[in-house]
Amino acid sequence: MKKNVLALSIAAMIGGLGFAGAASAEVLVGTGLAGAGSVNEVQGLLIDTATPANSTMSGQALATALTLSEGGVGHMLLVPYYSAQNGNMTVLHVVNTDSLNGKAVKVRFRGAANSDDVMDFQVYLSPGDVWTAAVTAGADGIAQVQSADNTCTVPSLGFNTPQAFSTSRLNPNSSDVQKANGTREGYVEIFNMADIPSDKLYTVGTTANTNSALFTAIKHVNAVAPCSVAGSAAATTLSGIALTNFTTEAAAANAGFNTPTGGLMGDWYIINVQETTTFAGAATAVVANGRGNFVHFPQIDTGVGVAAIDAFTADPLLRTDSVQVDGGAFAAAPALAAGMYDLPDMSTPYLAADLGNPKAQALALTSALAVTSVTNQYANDESISAKTDWVFSMPTRRYSVAANYAAITGTTPANDANVAYRLYSDLETVVQPNALAGAQDEWFFASNTPVSTDGSGNICVRADAQRFWDREETTPGASAAAPVFSPRAPGVAAVVALCGEASVLAFRDLGNSVLASSVARTTVSAGTYTNGWGVVTTTNAIGAPGAGVTQQGLPLMGSSFIKLTNPQVAAGLSGTYGITWPHRFTR
Repeated sequence: MKKNVLALSIAAMIGGLGFAGAASAEVLVGTGLAGAGSVNEVQGLLIDTATPANSTMSGQALATALTLSEGGVGHMLLVPYYSAQNGNMTVLHVVNTDSLNGKAVKVRFRGAANSDDVMDFQVYLSPGDVWTAAVTAGADGIAQVQSADNTCTVPSLGFNTPQAFSTSRLNPNSSDVQKANGTREGYVEIFNMADIPSDKLYTVGTTANTNSALFTAIKHVNAVAPCSVAGSAAATTLSGIALTNFTTEAAAANAGFNTPTGGLMGDWYIINVQETTTFAGAATAVVANGRGNFVHFPQIDTGVGVAAIDAFTADPLLRTDSVQVDGGAFAAAPALAAGMYDLPDMSTPYLAADLGNPKAQALALTSALAVTSVTNQYANDESISAKTDWVFSMPTRRYSVAANYAAITGTTPANDANVAYRLYSDLETVVQPNALAGAQDEWFFASNTPVSTDGSGNICVRADAQRFWDREETTPGASAAAPVFSPRAPGVAAVVALCGEASVLAFRDLGNSVLASSVARTTVSAGTYTNGWGVVTTTNAIGAPGAGVTQQGLPLMGSSFIKLTNPQVAAGLSGTYGITWPHRFTR
């Protein structure tokens, strides 16, 4: 196959944003124009096999916006919660609805406490393909992922072979048991890094007008993807290509890649076989209004960080310009050196206009997810053993505030103010209307992100208020007989605190409740009715009185999980049922 693949290189400081010894990387904007004309133009992909250096990536018009997809199909997918607690198994389905292009996809599991990466890998979907996998707890208590799917992954997951999650990014001061527990709950990010066209535009060996070696590797043959090409050089096998750092458009195009056009659809379910209960839902999709940037990064760890990391992520642990709560610069180097496998993330620029500015994308996605209230139903009727948990997931919070475990001395943050423990990406450099003095970004800042007082190190976010009704319109009002939450929010006992990035609010049940959550859980121990509905207010208002108040909201998603039992079920039969109702929001 004619190609221009750049070997992985070690680069010096780039533009003052990287650091010496860092590995170079790039986000690429496709420059080819659909319909521009080429001797080998098919489906808008331009590959000039006679002049590889002029190869380009093309297709639809360049995307100019990212929005939530009402239809559920898009470029990014967000699974708000996974659980491997108490016998739970979470199953994921990722569908490529594109019948012409394969998809290079990044899958990342993040822990419920502070959104730390606990597992990530790449999946290579052929056109029309479906990838499935299950998350369970291993014998050592650490979550593991397992797939009996014939779709290619890098690294290879192996057929039906459990792969343990990693605890290396979790709080190092936690015990092994606590670390294992930290892997068993969280949420999932899924990204379309690049397309893999089915066009026969390549010369492989001496054979012209054929598929790329990459497409041949991922295309199923008798229902099994070969995941390699016999007789090919290492750089043209799937693993060779997946581990290559493409820094030019020509190199990526000649390897068989194109810019991502989306088409991903996802579903999830949590099943507990022993308790015969299942909950299910659809992944939230983010869609670009055109082709995005090529954001494939090799699935490797160079051990020396990524040069110009500020151009690729808004994650405050990985950036060089993170700030403390007092507004001072934290350091001129990242608190955590990124591996190439840390990219892409939700902030890696998908739009050509945001190239080099991941904070802009973090701001846009957080704004799209921000809500000013969350409403749902609950049931605790003892006659049917009803229990209820509400899940609140904040998948973009990581791009505003992160926990810096290096600041912990012994078992607590280094100082009472947690100055070095909470690191922020200063999104107000993009836009910050009516900001309070000392506020570091739009949605998360010092006064609304206390650290949990239970010793977990979870960063919390306070709601503004909550109110509950029964099914006959009875309510104690907004302030009378306020519900009691345990553990209580730091400083404000009557207000629910979302202590964690995938937090669970259990109703009344102080035991396992519905999801057996323990990483980021709060319990309403009193103050609600047997059955009814409630609203949690999350206006997160910013602004001094008289200067105009901006209701920023909080970037929330999730569902109500209700479990109940039929007391009339016949002996020997299961009568346990699970209900999943997605939250309703105001914006």
